Amino acid sequence: MVGLGWMGYRWARLAAEAADSALQSEALLEERFGAVRDFRPPTDGRIPADRIEVFLEVREGMAAHREGLTGAISAFAPGEGDGRVAGGLQIARAGAVIGPRSLDLARARNEALLSAGMGLGEYVWIYWLTYDAWLGNPADASTLHEFMAQRSASDGSLQIYIGGGMEPERIARRLRADVAAMLRNLDEDLAAGNSSSGLRELVAAELQALEADPARVPWEDGLPEEFAVGLEPYRERFDATYSPATNPFELLELD
Repeated sequence: MVGLGWMGYRWARLAAEAADSALQSEALLEERFGAVRDFRPPTDGRIPADRIEVFLEVREGMAAHREGLTGAISAFAPGEGDGRVAGGLQIARAGAVIGPRSLDLARARNEALLSAGMGLGEYVWIYWLTYDAWLGNPADASTLHEFMAQRSASDGSLQIYIGGGMEPERIARRLRADVAAMLRNLDEDLAAGNSSSGLRELVAAELQALEADPARVPWEDGLPEEFAVGLEPYRERFDATYSPATNPFELLELD
């Protein structure tokens, strides 16, 4: 019991330190670049090549942190012959590790963005547009929650819950709200300038669809070609830097 108590204290201390570091870097990002929903996408729809490079360099630099978090999440995978007690202890240990590692991922992301000169709003926009809308990965994809559902289904007495805003439906809701705000910014800028009427119609139609369907994620039916210009040469790098295991934690905000 003493050993477990020390481990619990150590994990809690690590989580607190990781949270403080992530909060500080997030505050610096907002001070420098503004809030996530203040981001104003390019009025031609496309992501400039130099911004794609910055985004992918940040993603590639986070590989070790993604692997560490993925390792903790993999411990939730059901195994043959898992006993109730052994399985419960395994989940408890893994759950204690996920918190600090997810916060460490957020800190590494924030610090990389600060160094690269990219705000969290622009990062969220590119993440959603490429991984979700263009490549078709579900906004609420979560290997962790799949493992949790499998364990609960195999043992009705084992109920696993991880809150803190990490539920898939809440992740999708927040992403929806963030991107919808950016689309409204884009709509304003398109209306104020001499931009393509076709692009204005696309954005206006999507905003209307979002208003009509509270569960809709922007362009969940596929990204319009106007927004996908210039992405194809980077497909392999985007695929290589996406992880359904860490997806729920990638856009974590601590406000």
